[in-house]
Amino acid sequence: MNVKRVLIIEGLVNLLMIVTKLIVGIITGSAALTADALHSFTDLVNNVVAFLAIRMSEKPADDDHHYGHQKFEQLAVFFLATLLFVVAIEVVIRAISRSSDVVEQNKVGLIVLVVAVVINLTLSLWERYWAKKLKSDLLHADASHTFSDVLTSVAAIVGWQLAALGLYWVDTLFALIVAVMIGVLAYRLFSKAVPILVDQSHFDHGVVKKSIKQLVNVTSVKKLRIRSMGKQHFADVTVAVEAKLSLLESHKIADQIENMLAQQFNIHDTTVHVEPDS
Repeated sequence: MNVKRVLIIEGLVNLLMIVTKLIVGIITGSAALTADALHSFTDLVNNVVAFLAIRMSEKPADDDHHYGHQKFEQLAVFFLATLLFVVAIEVVIRAISRSSDVVEQNKVGLIVLVVAVVINLTLSLWERYWAKKLKSDLLHADASHTFSDVLTSVAAIVGWQLAALGLYWVDTLFALIVAVMIGVLAYRLFSKAVPILVDQSHFDHGVVKKSIKQLVNVTSVKKLRIRSMGKQHFADVTVAVEAKLSLLESHKIADQIENMLAQQFNIHDTTVHVEPDS
């Protein structure tokens, strides 16, 4: 199993759910089912966007992207987080606007919605399992979006039944709580994607510098820059060495720094600049 295969399977399930909800919604005349079918369409769009992002991120470095294309995956995570935030706002607006709507019961529509919730919950847990196993932020983001659909569907079902009993304010309160939960999911995704997109370092520079300075003949570390892109880490290091060392000896020090950073900090792409100690 790989990330693209997981997305394809989920996309097919979402497509099946869209068609089923739409058909049953039209036959029964259930506005709730038709609306939920249109909302599920966004899941399919998310799957397509995630799939394209994964394909793009797997491309090797080229003349236009010297560091590769891995950030396209984080860009897709940012996109999904933005959609989640929009969903949270949509839930709030719908909760307030429908507070006085007349509600009609529809047993077939209710059963289909409950089945859809169970399928979405199973799909979300299944995708989250593979996200952890494959260490994919994008799958985790897509699983969070699927779980948000579970929350919105539950809110729709509970609100539907409570409104039918005349308890409109409980429906509104429940929907607002769901909106907050979706907002928290969006915030967590933003907190994962944004630091990578803006090149925030996840390493303690003091610890890395100390490890470099412990190498033989390194007198000081003049510059250290570390950036991450997906699962890859890049480092630019400028060190000072004894001026009497030969070019070959200085080159060996650079190799030692590269090997040490790879073994201790999982930084496998390092550029080392060696200067004589003045």
